[in-house]
Amino acid sequence: MKKMMLPLLLSAALLLSGCSPILNREYSVLQPHSFTYYEGNKSNVLRAESYQDVVNDLLVLIGSGAKEGSIWLYAGEEPLDAAETAENACREVKEETPLGAYAVDYLSYTVDDTPRNYTEIRLTVGYRRSAEQVSSMVHATSIAALYDLLSAAVSNGADELVVQVSYFDQQEQEVEDIVSRVQKEKQPGAGEKWPVYFYPNGRNAGIIEIILKK
Repeated sequence: MKKMMLPLLLSAALLLSGCSPILNREYSVLQPHSFTYYEGNKSNVLRAESYQDVVNDLLVLIGSGAKEGSIWLYAGEEPLDAAETAENACREVKEETPLGAYAVDYLSYTVDDTPRNYTEIRLTVGYRRSAEQVSSMVHATSIAALYDLLSAAVSNGADELVVQVSYFDQQEQEVEDIVSRVQKEKQPGAGEKWPVYFYPNGRNAGIIEIILKK
């Protein structure tokens, strides 16, 4: 399995990657408020000329915590059916990207195909995480930092630790071992294991969530 470059959506640049049964690629690098993706000075209206642009635009909206937004889909090198593109992009973002799998409850859309030089896709985003939870994620290059981060979180009385990693290569068991080690050291004799969740999944995780208190 190839390594994954994962989203840093809350920083100045957005670097995203994912793995899909159909799509096996790295996502584009985006600059928020770039003229390439935003329509003029409208912060919730983005432009797209390809399917990948639509995926990236969705991730930009989610990364900014937007509950609504629009994508103006222009004709690119290959013509796209706007409804089909929106459906597939919403599914990919929700199920196959770390941030989407972690933060998003649902994505819905309508398509306005009024004759003009673009088709408007209007989007609504429902979240399963608060803006505070998303913004408090810790970013690390790899799971090598997890032991120290988790130990500090426990010492500080945190309820949970959410870490976004830039590199993850089928290391689910390594993560579980680190969590068990810290729990034994910090809470010897504790009953239940701290739950650990991987987004979008344990093989291709980009976000690791550890629940310390129920």
